[in-house]
Amino acid sequence: MKVWQRVLAYLAALALVLVAAIGIGRALGPISGSDEGGGHGVSHDEASADDHGAHDGHGDHDETPTPAGAYQLVVADTLLAPGRRRVAFTIYGETGKPLTAYDVQHEKELHLIAVRADLAEFRHVHPTRDTTTGEWSVPVALSAGPWRIYADFVPAGGEQTVLTGDVSVSGDYTPAAVGSDRLVSRVAGYQVGLETTDGMVTARVTRGGRDVTDLEPYLGAYGHLVVIRAGDLAYLHVHPEDGAPGPEVAFHSELADAGTYRLFLDFKHGGKVHTADFTLTVDGS
Repeated sequence: MKVWQRVLAYLAALALVLVAAIGIGRALGPISGSDEGGGHGVSHDEASADDHGAHDGHGDHDETPTPAGAYQLVVADTLLAPGRRRVAFTIYGETGKPLTAYDVQHEKELHLIAVRADLAEFRHVHPTRDTTTGEWSVPVALSAGPWRIYADFVPAGGEQTVLTGDVSVSGDYTPAAVGSDRLVSRVAGYQVGLETTDGMVTARVTRGGRDVTDLEPYLGAYGHLVVIRAGDLAYLHVHPEDGAPGPEVAFHSELADAGTYRLFLDFKHGGKVHTADFTLTVDGS
């Protein structure tokens, strides 16, 4: 074979190799250092955990949630150290901007409920709102473990809305068992019994064996009942029926879905607010 024929044969073979390489590259897709296909990527909150987990400052949020036709809650710091810590969050409205107009319900613009995931700890607090940024914040006593927060509010001119967020508190955590049904709670010298009948939950408050008949209004009512289901942490906040200031406080509550529930009752007497807690299993209807 002549020299020029050998050169042509070599160039033809090289062209075939290049075409094959391009085809393989297109089939495999581009090689990249990131996995954008839903793999185990690191989110913003996870990435910032090491930087922000040991203090109470604000997390960095460079992006505002895009409008989604619904309200959104964004927690500033999702990883906190145990102790009394600043819990901060912002509620975004349907426009994607921080919500700054609320209707007052039970003397507050917003009620914040915080429970540890095992339902062994419960907090009912009332944050303050930065009127410029719309951010809410409040110090909360937190122990190690995962926590769920519930922001219960009414947007101005709107309906009651509940948004949730999650916070992790560093440290050793062993979940406590929810346990069997317990319909009597003892707190600060009070005994509170719970009875459920025909869609009603009725609490009876006694002290030293005597009925308490002079309960004081707390947030405009003689009691506030929060019900949370173990497992999925479904939430219900119930206010009482009109009635006398004790010893009984009645709530209209349909617990139709099967599950084990923890019930937390806030009541005020002698100038102090107390929380009684109960466990109730519902077989379902």
